[in-house]
Amino acid sequence: MDYLNQMIDENEDIVYRNRINPPSFGRVFPTTQSQGPAGPSSSSNRRNPEERPIHSAENRDIPLNAQQEWDLNEALRASISEKQRNQNSRNPRSFRYRHEDDEDEEDVPQAKWNKLEADLKELSIFLKNQQAEKALETRPDKKYRNLVESEKSIKIFSKKDSGYRILQEQRSEKEQLEIDFSNFEMLKFAFSRHPEVLNMDWNPMEVQIFYKIDRFIGDNEETAFRQGALSVAMDFENFPPNLTWRGSGNKGLVMLRPVVIDGVAVLTATMPDDSPRPFYGIAPEMPIYQEILNLPVKAVFDVIMNFVIRGHKTCVFLPKYYKNYITPGRISKVDDLVVFRKLIDLGLIKFLENREGRESWNWFLEISRIVDQTGSVFVSSLDYRRKPEDQKYEKPSDRIIQPIFWNTFDRVMVLEPSIRYKDENDNSFRTITAEQVLQFAEPDDERAQLGEQLYLDKQIELICHLCQLYPTKSMHKVSIQQLLHLVVRANSNFDMPGMNLETYLGMCERFGNHQNDAEDFVDDNNSNV
Repeated sequence: MDYLNQMIDENEDIVYRNRINPPSFGRVFPTTQSQGPAGPSSSSNRRNPEERPIHSAENRDIPLNAQQEWDLNEALRASISEKQRNQNSRNPRSFRYRHEDDEDEEDVPQAKWNKLEADLKELSIFLKNQQAEKALETRPDKKYRNLVESEKSIKIFSKKDSGYRILQEQRSEKEQLEIDFSNFEMLKFAFSRHPEVLNMDWNPMEVQIFYKIDRFIGDNEETAFRQGALSVAMDFENFPPNLTWRGSGNKGLVMLRPVVIDGVAVLTATMPDDSPRPFYGIAPEMPIYQEILNLPVKAVFDVIMNFVIRGHKTCVFLPKYYKNYITPGRISKVDDLVVFRKLIDLGLIKFLENREGRESWNWFLEISRIVDQTGSVFVSSLDYRRKPEDQKYEKPSDRIIQPIFWNTFDRVMVLEPSIRYKDENDNSFRTITAEQVLQFAEPDDERAQLGEQLYLDKQIELICHLCQLYPTKSMHKVSIQQLLHLVVRANSNFDMPGMNLETYLGMCERFGNHQNDAEDFVDDNNSNV
């Protein structure tokens, strides 16, 4: 719109006028033509073109004084700008056109400040009353809803719980009691032949295990289980599990492969078969929060415990998405804060990030590269392998061990370290044994370094820490009983946090010296929780 050619009349209507080209200040256009002595045609009467008056029909209303003309243009601009500001002030979205002094406190009447203060006081009283009502709430459903809505609560969305479930940052009394009783059963066996707590109440299987441990110590001498000794390897092919000393013998030093656990694959193994595969292909490191990405920490824990008992140095890798595992809205991406934090503190969980910012960054390929560089055992999922028929099972990353979790309350895990595949050349089935998968086949393999081995003192320390997180399962329990009894019987004097003799004596006072008494104690407490 040509704002410079419009005027506003008495009725505030816009009246368009002719275009004005503002002249320079101080120039005066003559009102009449004065003739020189020589008449109209005299050269003295010839003016420069810029000094000649304009007589065209379209410019008849131009003021003759240039200063007046300029002032008129300025008045037009001010009038139009004022009207535009009035329109914008009525539109709250047009804040960028408001007057620069609109927000000055001096321009706000005192009455409005008083009203604002009264409104804020009223709001404060309302919020305090609301909090007081929530504190006095007695209905369980409303109390739980109030806790979920609290900004202090950490929650996780769960379809199984039909909404949000509040996560605790420490174990409840009932949960701790179950853990303590599970440990008491193992310590009762581990210290059963200790001079201070000699207990002769052994069943036939325990007597058989004692005999095996004594023979195992005798074959390798007690000094073989001191500081600096390699971890004891255990297998789950027999019951009770067998112990294997890794020191130099007829077969030489047994070098176990470190274990790399793909945390995303563990998550996938717990999901329904028709679920999408998270972080598949070239996927973002930090996707938007989704309930399907909630990490089942107990499943990750079970895989870790399995390989620590076997004697392997173990590490779980997770995407950057889980590094900040609590969102700003206090929603958790993991379903057990206590255990997840402890696993990070123990160095058993690490986060793999795309530090170079490569667009072609692929989670499965990156973690496979780490496996091949270190010669590790690869715990992952076959679903992430693009062309399984092309695999030659020569590289460590080709030999994927896939955990299976049965759909039960506590997700019973099955993990078989051997691999069976079909050879396309002769159409026969071949097997890669557990020993080939878990151990370095060649002693001169440059990846078989002592720095990547788990030592016995660290193995016992990790197991004792892990036993404080969940009640131990049956197969793991028998294995841990043997390991703890081994180091106690061999006088290894290792640090056993939360599982030492002093802890056991305190548990005897709580649970009694007999298992039946302890079971009754746990049942009584569970009925009161």
